[in-house]
Amino acid sequence: MSSLAAARADNFYYPPEWSPKKGGLNKFHGQHALRERARKLDQGILIIRFEMPFNIWCGGCNSMIAKGVRFNAEKKQVGNYYSTKIWSFTMKSPCCKHEIVIQTDPKNTEYVIIKGGEKKTEDFDVEDAETLLLPADEDRNKLADPMYRLEHQEEDLRKKKEAEPVLVRLQRLSDSRHSDDYALNRALRDRLRSHKKRVAEEKSSARKMGLGVRLLPPSAEDAAVAASVKFASKFEKSRKDKRAAIKAASIFPESSSSASKGKLDLALKARNIKASTATALMAGRVKSSSWQSAGSASSRTRMPVLAARK
Repeated sequence: MSSLAAARADNFYYPPEWSPKKGGLNKFHGQHALRERARKLDQGILIIRFEMPFNIWCGGCNSMIAKGVRFNAEKKQVGNYYSTKIWSFTMKSPCCKHEIVIQTDPKNTEYVIIKGGEKKTEDFDVEDAETLLLPADEDRNKLADPMYRLEHQEEDLRKKKEAEPVLVRLQRLSDSRHSDDYALNRALRDRLRSHKKRVAEEKSSARKMGLGVRLLPPSAEDAAVAASVKFASKFEKSRKDKRAAIKAASIFPESSSSASKGKLDLALKARNIKASTATALMAGRVKSSSWQSAGSASSRTRMPVLAARK
């Protein structure tokens, strides 16, 4: 790459009409260093890449916008909390182009939805989730008081005695399961190998049937359901109609019409076959060569007669 091309790639190319008195390159070209992102900078708005901090419900179409979805948002200052600035982010919903406004909350160190959406609340029960409930800030402050700890010491010891046998059993069970890593790895590999073999057999059986999807193993319940299903088809109706038409038709062949008789006579005349000659030929008394010569002679004798008639 030449030096001029490298300079242009880095956007450090100074044209001949530029001079230091005209300022930097951005000023010379009449543009901002942030380009399109600063097109509303005179209004105090800067376009940034904003990432959704939590799951929200869209106020326009009630669709969920997941945490981490990114937007081209307009950032501007809307106030102060002491010396900390409060920023507002305005963006368009990707599902229905509904306007969403989110602001920072320095007091509670979080984001607040001002307009266009609602935060999705995900509450769960500690017992159902089988997790530990962390103590609140007030309880942690009380634990620093020695009198408060002395009052609740007996209750804490009682809870410890109740939970200790369960913890010991869980620890023993975990140690017994993970004592032999080689056996666990072998059992897992055997299970995966048998699963792959079963999947390959199901795919091959489906390929033999001409199907592009893998079939599950057959079961008695599926067979009973399939046997009870009756598909709507016209096959039985058409078969009954054909049988009724056959039974209603006559067993004797219909007599040939006059047109078919005329066609048959013309075909016989064109071939010039006489009944007696054909009978003799079939009986073997006349050779085929003589029959053909007789046929040609008869045709020659008929030609003058037809000419005379004309």
